[in-house]
Amino acid sequence: MEEHKHTEEELEEDYARFAALSDVEDLNEPLFKSVSKRLPWLFCLLLLSLIVSATVGLFEAVVKHIALIVNFQSLVLAMAGNVGTQSLSVTIRVITETDLNLKQRFRLVFKEAKIGFLNGILLGILSFILIGTYLSFFVGENVNLAFSVSLCTALAMALSMLLSSISGTSVPLIFKSLKVDPAVASGPLITTLNDLVAVVSYYSIAYLLLLGGNII
Repeated sequence: MEEHKHTEEELEEDYARFAALSDVEDLNEPLFKSVSKRLPWLFCLLLLSLIVSATVGLFEAVVKHIALIVNFQSLVLAMAGNVGTQSLSVTIRVITETDLNLKQRFRLVFKEAKIGFLNGILLGILSFILIGTYLSFFVGENVNLAFSVSLCTALAMALSMLLSSISGTSVPLIFKSLKVDPAVASGPLITTLNDLVAVVSYYSIAYLLLLGGNII
């Protein structure tokens, strides 16, 4: 019974850390104490989110010439975030249960990178077909433009899912090496980092393919 209780307490602590909280909160905890525990993390995430927003502004030329590209930004960001969270969850579980050496850490990062990339390729191909078809036959866009936009989305999805799986795995491993609880590198941080990765990937590819390729 005591072992079961101890396990439940550990799970509660892990869930709290995954929410970017330092300790487990309870219903009776004072309001300002709860706020003070969450605010530092939220402040850091706010700064990172501002960087993400500013990065989008750097690609104003793409958005100005083809507003259609913005419609699928959330799709790329969402898939990158999902993959990063999956890799994070796997990594936290592995390093909690096993003390990995340097070779094993590289193997873990490489494996998660391969999984993220292969999933990105498969979902990218599907997105290329569905988005191109949707824009061509249901929205009435020029076929060349429609499939160029869908190609941008597909390539950005594959690239961002690869990079997100790497960050979702490597960040907690780095925290572990620095003697910092790896669970601190939790969902909100990884998600925000992956948003930045996805935005840069998406708009860079759109700029090179659409503007650089003189498609628009």
